[in-house]
Amino acid sequence: MTASGWIMQLLLGGLLGTTGQAIRVVVGLKKLNDKAQREGLTFGEAFSPSTLALSLLIGFVAGALGVLSLNLDLRASIERQHVMMLLGIGYAGADFIEGFVRKNLPAQTTPLLPGSPAGTQASSAPLDVDLQPPIG
Repeated sequence: MTASGWIMQLLLGGLLGTTGQAIRVVVGLKKLNDKAQREGLTFGEAFSPSTLALSLLIGFVAGALGVLSLNLDLRASIERQHVMMLLGIGYAGADFIEGFVRKNLPAQTTPLLPGSPAGTQASSAPLDVDLQPPIG
């Protein structure tokens, strides 16, 4: 395969992976909106554009890696099942990559808090989204 063939394959996989990840994003935005309302925040205060961009980039990478595993020939027609497979790879693959990064990279922390005991750091871990409504 030529270099342009490889680039086309990676772009196809990346774009379909990004689309699959965008499906996950829609669900995440709904959860974020619900959580912001429960906490008395506006959606804009809770929303992070950089997190969205990173999430879509991860979907692109997952799709690009996925298309390599399918061994498609772009000179022939691409079947619907391959498109659906790449969408699924973007959806599930991004979840896998994000989980791997969270587990294997050190947690992000902020600098020492003023007035805090030595060695105490503030956690900058994202807020946990709870699917259950608050009780009481």
